[in-house]
Amino acid sequence: MKLKLAVAFAAATIFGPMASAQDGNLVIYNPAGDAGELVIDAFREKYPSINISAINAGVGELFTRMGAEKDNPQGDVILCASSEAFLSNPGLFEPYDSTELANFSEDVVAPDHSFYGCSMPLQAFIVNTNLLSEDQYPRTWEALADPMYKDKLVMANPSLSGSAYAQLAQMLQLYGWDMAEKVMDNARFVTSSQSVFQDVGRGEIEIGITGEVNVKTMMDDGFPVTIIYPEDGTGLRFDASGIIKGGPNPENAKLFLDFANSKEAHELVASTNRRSVRKDVAAPDGLAPTADIPTFPYDANKAAADRDENLAKFDALFNK
Repeated sequence: MKLKLAVAFAAATIFGPMASAQDGNLVIYNPAGDAGELVIDAFREKYPSINISAINAGVGELFTRMGAEKDNPQGDVILCASSEAFLSNPGLFEPYDSTELANFSEDVVAPDHSFYGCSMPLQAFIVNTNLLSEDQYPRTWEALADPMYKDKLVMANPSLSGSAYAQLAQMLQLYGWDMAEKVMDNARFVTSSQSVFQDVGRGEIEIGITGEVNVKTMMDDGFPVTIIYPEDGTGLRFDASGIIKGGPNPENAKLFLDFANSKEAHELVASTNRRSVRKDVAAPDGLAPTADIPTFPYDANKAAADRDENLAKFDALFNK
């Protein structure tokens, strides 16, 4: 009996932290839609004893929620949210040396390891091919300011959507507020990023600005749309995942982040037409190689630093 107790005690000592990290609870904030659900479901299969709650919402809504909860966090991890949002809220996340750290280039990991790159949500234009002829397609960000596109453009509100803020930030870095205000005058704004590509696909409006993944998905589903990469460049940007500082289940959060950073998880993300930031995961079939897409040196740190000021000016123009 003493031997059995000794062995049990040794096992508990050696494997205790691992065992405790394979049961209990885990709360995941998921702004990544279907891609996030695939990763969460795969993790659930590996660790069926962990009770997982997933909260699905937009980046803006989830970061507002995390800010409100910062003195008593309710979530453990956020999965695949825009890097600009992380950079704008550095105090919300816990540094962690993931077991997958060596598989990431340093430019997609926070210097303190408080977030890790997930996918590369390149922004592009979605055009309904039944509503516009090819010679009418906008080919640059600057072209979107042309009066010919008045009431033909839909965008998500950048105060509510991380990708929509990145779109605004790219226009500002390329051309400034004079051009961005003209684009705003041409556009109608919706509260959901999903509404942008769906409205264009259904033929309710001619043009939208959205992530390339959304255009590819609509094309695969047979909608009459095409993808236009702006010739003046789309920003090379990424979204990321991180552990929420002070979350209720820190060991399970670490376990999940390690899995979310794995090649297996990134291949699941790539299966939804998203480009992985990992070099060992191929680009999704049917998307142009990244090297063939016009890009410009987008400054995510500047976009993050200017976020409050930019959104305040956007709101003022929007409500004038």
